[in-house]
Amino acid sequence: MTYEESEAQARAKERAEAEKRARVREELQAAKDFQLQLKAERRVEEKRMEDEFKRKLMEKFAEDERLEQMNAQRRRLREQEHKREVERLWQEKLIVYAQQRDLEIQELAAKKVEEERIASIIEE
Repeated sequence: MTYEESEAQARAKERAEAEKRARVREELQAAKDFQLQLKAERRVEEKRMEDEFKRKLMEKFAEDERLEQMNAQRRRLREQEHKREVERLWQEKLIVYAQQRDLEIQELAAKKVEEERIASIIEE
């Protein structure tokens, strides 16, 4: 083998190694780009999931709040109804009490009239 042939072989070998290094570098860059793309897509998907989770949770909280307000309103209405019922029962009790008091007064008056009648009969 001549010097020129071995020189040509060496250059061909260097060129092949340079091409191989370039291919490896391109493959590594492509793999890196692919990984970056996957990472970006994953971030987008995680952000979408986070936003969806937060939106659903806010909807749930809003619904819970709406139900709580409805319950509070029902509770206030029941309290008002109870107050009206208490007032109605108190008025009934006052009426019964007044009727009993009037009856006692009438009985006392009748008893006094009877005692006066008996006293007047005894006096005569």
